[in-house]
Amino acid sequence: MEYLARVNPKYFAAIHQCAAKGDVRYYLNAVQIERHPQGGVLIVATNGHFMGAIHDPDGWIADGRDSVLIGTVSKRLLSACSARKGPDSRPPAKLWIAEKFSLVSSLDDTDEEPEMFGDPSHLTEKTDLIDGLFPNWKRVIPTKRRTRVEPFPCINGEYLEAFNKIGVLLTGRKCFGGGGMRIEPSVGDGAVIVRFNSNDLIDRFFGVVMPMASEPLPSLLPAWAASEAEAAKAAEAKAEKAAKPAKAA
Repeated sequence: MEYLARVNPKYFAAIHQCAAKGDVRYYLNAVQIERHPQGGVLIVATNGHFMGAIHDPDGWIADGRDSVLIGTVSKRLLSACSARKGPDSRPPAKLWIAEKFSLVSSLDDTDEEPEMFGDPSHLTEKTDLIDGLFPNWKRVIPTKRRTRVEPFPCINGEYLEAFNKIGVLLTGRKCFGGGGMRIEPSVGDGAVIVRFNSNDLIDRFFGVVMPMASEPLPSLLPAWAASEAEAAKAAEAKAEKAAKPAKAA
């Protein structure tokens, strides 16, 4: 039995939210695990419109490999990866990946490879590696944040909903999708960066959402709301003026 990679199962289930579902571009349905030059691995997935990536400092990939591309996985495997406890009443600790299957184990000690059907093995499920090239995801990452005031780009709300699920999966906190999201637009018409307002994740995870084509908004508010807001401000100013004591003659 030869394992090719090992990652945090919670990370894998979370990043899988960004993979395509049934796309004819089969490599977009997959999750990429790749070696990180500073140690550990990166877990990346994209459907071509938005993307998530996380650094797993404790992840591992076999010698002689720079990356592993895992094809479409079952709901059972994703559920086992994100479960609070497994059959042995312990939380999942590692996802081990081989050429034809993946195994979720509660053993945190990685000195020994887990047995396929041992007590700590929560689930052994068939998976397939993809012999193909994952998109060069680094090309879409902006490096400069927007600093001057300009309209925020139009983005697909479903992708923000997916990032909300990712935040819950990664932190276990349903409140505010894992503590809240920080959304940073890049310069010009570039991508929008998503990061989580969590001490554990702020320097580990990031997402990218590509902007949608849209006409610029002519104003901050629609005309009817703008007129209401202006009328309310005028009335407030009038009331404040009336409340001021008259100056002595």
